[in-house]
Amino acid sequence: MFASDSLRVSDYAPLGAMEPHSHDAPSFGMVVHGDFLERIGKSERHYRSGCVTFGPAGITHSQNFGAEGARQIIIRPEDAWLAYLSDSRMRLSDAPYAQAPLFQRLGQRLLGEIAHEDEFSNVAREGIVLEIIAAFGRAAHVVDCDAKPPAWLAAVRDFLHANAATTPLTMKRIARAAGRHEIHLAREFRRYFGVSVGAYLRQVRTERAAHLLRNTGSGITEVALDCGFASHAHLCRVFKAHFGVSPSQYRARH
Repeated sequence: MFASDSLRVSDYAPLGAMEPHSHDAPSFGMVVHGDFLERIGKSERHYRSGCVTFGPAGITHSQNFGAEGARQIIIRPEDAWLAYLSDSRMRLSDAPYAQAPLFQRLGQRLLGEIAHEDEFSNVAREGIVLEIIAAFGRAAHVVDCDAKPPAWLAAVRDFLHANAATTPLTMKRIARAAGRHEIHLAREFRRYFGVSVGAYLRQVRTERAAHLLRNTGSGITEVALDCGFASHAHLCRVFKAHFGVSPSQYRARH
């Protein structure tokens, strides 16, 4: 039976930090809002919404949270899940992680089930968690867990955050700012961050729109234009694909 205390939601303050520490038990973390940098030894990883991480017991790590803070669903794994992943030749001791659009959708569904309590909640939560574990087993195989993006690529990521509202923001312009060829930029960005430049930019804009919907009274059309979307309809289409609800529904819930 899936234990009710196997899940918890943790919120982290904007621009906050956690000093090096470790945990007595292993856990999965699913980022459902914001982003943060994590350091494990000499490795530095950038986690954002739609990312699932695995933290082995006893591993020392530290975190620095982004301008919007972060929210994670922490999942305490059952031994059978870890055995399944290990049998699939996954090196759990390397603290693997994975990024995929599927995790964004599963994360929002799981948040909804955590907030809702009835006689079916427990089995619904377990079903979503098992989907997450299976998807993680597939996706994490292709992630180079020890790879740190070169300085120029980290600068591209920062450029996307700083200029997300600029339209049009084309690959040619981004590549020119990076001093790299478009093909090289596209290949290396996906290699290190697990998504295309366009998908990452869309995610940054959508997360920024969510922040404005939660924290301001701006109209949805104004939010759309402020975040680089072409129109109210454009924001609604992308937002629902990302969060599973419309901007107005998201605002009402938050």
